Amino acid sequence: MSSRPVYASFLVQFIYSLKSVLNDLFHKKYTTLLTVFVISVSLTIPTVGYLFWKNINNTSLSFYPDAEITVYLHKNLSESDANLVVDKIRDQDGVESLNYISRQQSLNEFRNWSGFSDGLDILDDNPLPAVVTVKPTTDYNQHEKRDELRRKLNSIKGIQEVHLDNSLFGKFTALSWLVAQITILGTILMFLSVFLIISNSISADIYSKRANIEVSKLLGATDQFVLRPFLYTGIIYGILGGLFACIFSAAIILYFKNAIQYVTDLFSVTFQWQGIRISELFFLMIVCSLMGYVSAWISANKYIRILEKKN
Repeated sequence: MSSRPVYASFLVQFIYSLKSVLNDLFHKKYTTLLTVFVISVSLTIPTVGYLFWKNINNTSLSFYPDAEITVYLHKNLSESDANLVVDKIRDQDGVESLNYISRQQSLNEFRNWSGFSDGLDILDDNPLPAVVTVKPTTDYNQHEKRDELRRKLNSIKGIQEVHLDNSLFGKFTALSWLVAQITILGTILMFLSVFLIISNSISADIYSKRANIEVSKLLGATDQFVLRPFLYTGIIYGILGGLFACIFSAAIILYFKNAIQYVTDLFSVTFQWQGIRISELFFLMIVCSLMGYVSAWISANKYIRILEKKN
């Protein structure tokens, strides 16, 4: 029975503080909009960076299952020796399937599509090597695992060269890693910027309301009661900044859409842009609200203690 009045009292104080904060933010709407705008601009940079990283990473991963490894055998191998090398390739971990094309088959295929059949007849020796195309297993989809498989194949005696057909997308993966590192660094710097913006705004609010704070203290208000409006203000700043950052990010991506499409067409890539999902938006709102809460709590506690010492 005693818990109900406690919850009721907390609800009344929560509604009262929230109304007071919203009313105060509305009355100083230009300052509020400017603060939210600066916060949202700061959060837009890591948000756009994350979206670029996510889409580049998803695009690069989508190509690995279809990529193949091409193995060229030495031309001085006999057909029986070549078959032994093919068996060794088949026994390697990470090889799902392979296709063997003998030297004679390579010559016949070249003869059929090149139109140089008469010129090839005058050659004393077949200049083309035997070729093995290897399809890796799904466990070897990552670029590092494919490099490991390439090194193992290259160590087999009788193999002249091993070529990764997805080397271009290996570079694409490296680009994805670079974007991720830049995004992480940008996120740290921008979060620090948001922390300073909210702290500065809260400190300005405290100094403008120091008379009300002193009166509330004299009337017996607890520290939590005094802090609550500033904490709500910090949370609101964070949430609004995150929401506007999502809107700005969508506008930036829309602006660069044609350029992104042009680049993907150059790489012959089927690219489907993925925006912010509901789960990602929810996570961003939680992070922004926590960041606003922590910034407001640190700033409010610091400057309220300063005011108390002055008195």
